[in-house]
Amino acid sequence: MAKFFLRRIISKFSAKPLQTHGLGEFWALYDKGAYQDAYAFLRDIMEKHPKCFDNGDLCILCADLELRVNDDVSRAQQLLERAREVGHSVMEYYHNVNGNVMLTAGKYEKAVQDFEQSVIIDPSVPNLTMFAQALSISNDARAMNVWKQVLAKDPNNCFAHICIGFEAAKAGDRAKALLMAKRADNLGPSARDLSGIGRLYLEIDEFQSAIDAYLEADRLGHEPKGPLYAAIAACYFGSGDNRIGRKYAEWAVRFNPEDDYVKEVWQTFEDLGREEP
Repeated sequence: MAKFFLRRIISKFSAKPLQTHGLGEFWALYDKGAYQDAYAFLRDIMEKHPKCFDNGDLCILCADLELRVNDDVSRAQQLLERAREVGHSVMEYYHNVNGNVMLTAGKYEKAVQDFEQSVIIDPSVPNLTMFAQALSISNDARAMNVWKQVLAKDPNNCFAHICIGFEAAKAGDRAKALLMAKRADNLGPSARDLSGIGRLYLEIDEFQSAIDAYLEADRLGHEPKGPLYAAIAACYFGSGDNRIGRKYAEWAVRFNPEDDYVKEVWQTFEDLGREEP
């Protein structure tokens, strides 16, 4: 989404340093998901050309990457404030980034308001998706309806199928949750999607299906490994196979010992050990 908005304003004077100092290299990094390198590259250009900070649209892009790379809410807010001071032309993108800042800060109601504004401006699939995610996180009853709007516009949207499944599971409709998991599984899911499918299967205690999804995500190169292996361990613990569960829990700790979910699953293993005679 950031790429779409920046291309709209790239011809502006204050964005010209990007045109003449390696914009292609920036996008090459951004497109492959190397956000840390892309952000370092962009910041270097902008610091060499301070006039860039008079372009509110570029400040919004920096805020977006600041949050992606560093999870620094304070710095992202400073950049968004700068964008408001100097003015910007991409109100939709501003609301998306500010919504993400609010989500990260735990201010869910404000996040929902921002994402809703972006949908009012443009009810596109990306905007509806962000709005629906915020509603789901906030346990807002409108989430299911917005996810259905996403599917109406994009019937093969794997992520929307997964999220509708979670909403169904929350509502106690296990059959619909299982149906959505199976449909998502048949849509050629990416490694990230497979991880989500695994979580959905785990949510409704379909342990073997969850394990299969997680292992396929691992085969496709899903990162980070620690939380993925912790989820597999949780499946085995849930199905009563503590021996294999322990193996995956140990791998999870080996890869990402400080991850909160890894710690939670390892604690589950230790608690199970204490309960055994």
